[in-house]
Amino acid sequence: MDTVGFTSAMARVPTPVTVVATYGPDGVPYGFTAGSFCSASLHPPLVLVCLDKGASTHPAFTTAERFLVSVLGRGQQRVARRFATSGIDRFAAGDLRPLELGLPGLPGAAARIACTLHSVLDAGDHTALLGRVERTFVGDRTPLVHVDRLFHRPAQDPPATGPDSRSQPPMQERAFPLIFADRVGATAEFYELLGFTRQSRNPPEGEPAYIGLRRGSTELAVVSANWPVTQYGVPSGPGPGFEMFVLVDDLDTTLKQLADARVPLLRAPADMPWGERIAHVADPDGNPVAVAAALHS
Repeated sequence: MDTVGFTSAMARVPTPVTVVATYGPDGVPYGFTAGSFCSASLHPPLVLVCLDKGASTHPAFTTAERFLVSVLGRGQQRVARRFATSGIDRFAAGDLRPLELGLPGLPGAAARIACTLHSVLDAGDHTALLGRVERTFVGDRTPLVHVDRLFHRPAQDPPATGPDSRSQPPMQERAFPLIFADRVGATAEFYELLGFTRQSRNPPEGEPAYIGLRRGSTELAVVSANWPVTQYGVPSGPGPGFEMFVLVDDLDTTLKQLADARVPLLRAPADMPWGERIAHVADPDGNPVAVAAALHS
């Protein structure tokens, strides 16, 4: 099975963003951001959450009697990133406090589900924790979802104004960078290696002067480098025209694909203290592009 294809396909599946927390036998709190959480049964009420077997929190949760799931809402992305970061005190901010069943929870969460541990199941490189729901809380915050490696709020149904109305966000909610490139087609192909897909081009035939791309809700446009001069008589400034930052699922696999395409590596991968592993490559015009993946919990 092609693991890159599998992870890319699963990245298209929207998932809730949750922080799961418990106390260890010594009273120390443990928590992690869960990438998989769902209901499993109504009678009895059961939920399922998955945890990487290599995570530092794994021993605490597989032996815990109880755990609390905080379903994160709009504006709580930083909480999710913090509880996905290794080597830090995830509770130092003090925003989680004892709530249902006396367990650490986020007061402003969209919802909370307090559980007793029902069973521990093997799930390949993860462990599935099956929890029996004891108490719940439902807040008024809009839930946060994760899809295409990005955080989103649930989409509102757009007005049906045409065949593309369901694929384009409302005009007033759109903003995207224009990348001035000497080789528009080659630069667009570079971003296709990073998971973007072409949405539009101008002119329709011949050498393109504009190519629009998208990955999830992220948009960018690659435009001919002479655009500033032809449009408003001002040349681009000296030095790199931009630096892009692109998150991927597997940094090593992505870098190998880029190396196979002879994309220059500017800086080897390095682990960052905020929980990401980052490398820098060069686009066809020599501009730096940061390619990053989250460190494992």
